[in-house]
Amino acid sequence: MVQQSSLVTGTVTYLPRIALPPNALIEVSLADVSRADAPARILATQTIESNGRQVPFAFALPYDPAQIDSRYTYAVQARITIDGQLRFINTTRTSVITNGSPTEGIEIVVDPVQR
Repeated sequence: MVQQSSLVTGTVTYLPRIALPPNALIEVSLADVSRADAPARILATQTIESNGRQVPFAFALPYDPAQIDSRYTYAVQARITIDGQLRFINTTRTSVITNGSPTEGIEIVVDPVQR
């Protein structure tokens, strides 16, 4: 039997008017964030190479609906690294899938990391 997968889709962007270098990596993940006392369980991840492109970056995270529990909370997380150094990360939770949260058209705004 073939597993039917669903998608969480959207974009990653940021507000400062600065360009990313060609080697920037955009990492987006779908996580089960239900348990406050435990690390998030990652259900899907996508790494995007900027290759000179700039925000917004589109993402599509496939997941198995059979792994989703309607009582749980799921969120999309994003970060941008340059040469292995964290430069941007989302600082607000972007809930998806359950409790009336969307699965498409999601915009994740990442904030600069203070160095």
